[in-house]
Amino acid sequence: MSKMKEKRIVLHVLGMHCSACAQRIESALSKTDGILEAGVNFASKEAVVRFDSDRINVEEIKKVIRKTGYTAVEREEGIVAEERRKEIRRKLMLFFFGLGLTVPVALITYFLTFPEKNWVLLALTTPVQFIVGWHFYKGAYNSLKTKFADMNVLVAISASAAYFYSLFSTMLGYEVVFYEASAIVVTTITLGMLLEEMAVEKTGETIRKLMRLQPKTAIVVRNGDEIELLVEEVKVGDIVIVRPGERIPVDGTVVDGHSFVDESMITGESVPVEKNVGDTVFSGTVNKTGTLKFQAVKVGSETMLAQIVKLARDVQASKAPIQRFADKVVNVFVPAVVLVASAAFAVWYFVYGNLMLALTTFVSVLVIACPCALGIATPAAIMIGVGKGAENGILIKNSAVLEIIRKIDTVVFDKTGTLTKGELAVTDIVPKDRKVLEMAAIAEKRSEHPIGKAVVKKAKSEGIEIPEADSFEALPGLGVVAKNKR
Repeated sequence: MSKMKEKRIVLHVLGMHCSACAQRIESALSKTDGILEAGVNFASKEAVVRFDSDRINVEEIKKVIRKTGYTAVEREEGIVAEERRKEIRRKLMLFFFGLGLTVPVALITYFLTFPEKNWVLLALTTPVQFIVGWHFYKGAYNSLKTKFADMNVLVAISASAAYFYSLFSTMLGYEVVFYEASAIVVTTITLGMLLEEMAVEKTGETIRKLMRLQPKTAIVVRNGDEIELLVEEVKVGDIVIVRPGERIPVDGTVVDGHSFVDESMITGESVPVEKNVGDTVFSGTVNKTGTLKFQAVKVGSETMLAQIVKLARDVQASKAPIQRFADKVVNVFVPAVVLVASAAFAVWYFVYGNLMLALTTFVSVLVIACPCALGIATPAAIMIGVGKGAENGILIKNSAVLEIIRKIDTVVFDKTGTLTKGELAVTDIVPKDRKVLEMAAIAEKRSEHPIGKAVVKKAKSEGIEIPEADSFEALPGLGVVAKNKR
């Protein structure tokens, strides 16, 4: 029996409108032969799939997603970000187009009366219904095709009921119409989707900021020559050179040189860390003072920075218990709402014979019960919470933490850089003698050490003139030696 070749891939899914869309894709993937596990997150618009590469390949997985009415692309941060921006621009244009027509529809409905009023409302509402609202119809069709009912179904049914009732009323010469209900439903829910997309895009920017910490190129020594390579071309064992002010491209071990490195992006400590031969350096950190030569130990997706980015992505794509519950509720909730709305319509029409009230009740139940808050807000809140944490240097390893964190009664802080600024400053001088501060400042003037800089800063604030020392020597790990004939 041959050993299973298990692989994992993250795909970006285009076209999802609600959590039921994610449920539908997840269900289709889970039923596919060769797929071991599938999870689809609506907020991050990502599908995480574990599969047996001997039984199914990536293109076949994409094909399964296409059959559910969506498009899947392999996750590349630049492409994904551009697709998100395109989607936001598209929804922004649709919303303002819809708003420009919905406002006059509402004003005419409530404040004006003239013979051709309903025909004018029909002309204004039709573009909203079939241009702005087209994505709801498309989503509803794809949903019903795979025997699922989602938010698109509710919006399409409620808006269509109001629109087509009004259309027939207009053609038959009746005065009572609901054009404004149709237009307002389509426009406001499009606005909600736009706001959700913008929130998710803002959170995605946090991940992209982390990724930008890694330099695109590295100086590598090969065959005795220093050559500049793309960071993707650096191999384990290569000797990499990093000069003062440059970011370290990959993880490695120092083989030559002495410097101080700002590792605040990993540790949160703003005080640079001294690096000597044998010490470890990490991708994305900043070399502050001397030139370092180090041997690459971890490259590509194995670096510390790449692991931090992966952790943030995986947590955003994961589902907390409340989100899994919300997915189940939404899946059952939509058909139940349609059933309740239909029952309400039947009672008011067949029992009381009031078509206008029956239709009003039908549309109201569908629109008010639309599970946007549960289906969209739950995953979006988790994603934004995790992203905000990453932005502030807090890495959340499991989205379930966000639920249980309220039970915490004690918090232990690492003071430096958390409760304080993380900037060294001279507070007291013992004995309090201006000459002591002057001599210390002269000695530290050419030093790159954070403590030395704090001493010099204090002297300058006291108005002390700091001449150059006649001789200066930095002793790594010990301090400085300076001589001044004055």
